[in-house]
Amino acid sequence: MELWRKITTVEDPEWTRRYHDPDPAKRAFGGRAELTLTDGTVITEDGASLIVAESAGNRLTVFDRAGDGTLDNRREWAALDGIAPDGICLCADGSIWVSNALAPECVRVAEGGEILERVVTSQPCFACMLGDEDRRTLYLVTAPESHAAKARAARNGAIEQVRTVVPGTGLP
Repeated sequence: MELWRKITTVEDPEWTRRYHDPDPAKRAFGGRAELTLTDGTVITEDGASLIVAESAGNRLTVFDRAGDGTLDNRREWAALDGIAPDGICLCADGSIWVSNALAPECVRVAEGGEILERVVTSQPCFACMLGDEDRRTLYLVTAPESHAAKARAARNGAIEQVRTVVPGTGLP
């Protein structure tokens, strides 16, 4: 409770603009409202790029990232017809695993949109992450639907896993 009072009394106008704007895309991306339902994000190994999953836009979008974290030069990284990208994770070869909130699958995509690999899951896939010591185990969070209250009540989500050839890299 004390932390909340401290946060709400910040008087810096830049902080207020970024963190109290009712539009989450504007908060996260400094006023760039053209993003549509942003979900997963990754930062490349060199820290120079931020790639964002736009679930409602059916695409991955990339920004150049400055040393201070500011973003510039927005462009499409991959158009993903029929895929609502949710969680994403970066591979060492530069490709990205993309969980598909519309289907029971997770796909590995190259820049430009070519599907390199497809993993079929038991239910729609909402998050993915490469883990273990070698970062070659792809962990997949699946559930019948994304409605939080219904998912909590049904308690039928799962964490699935599969081994991959290309290891993970970057952040997170």
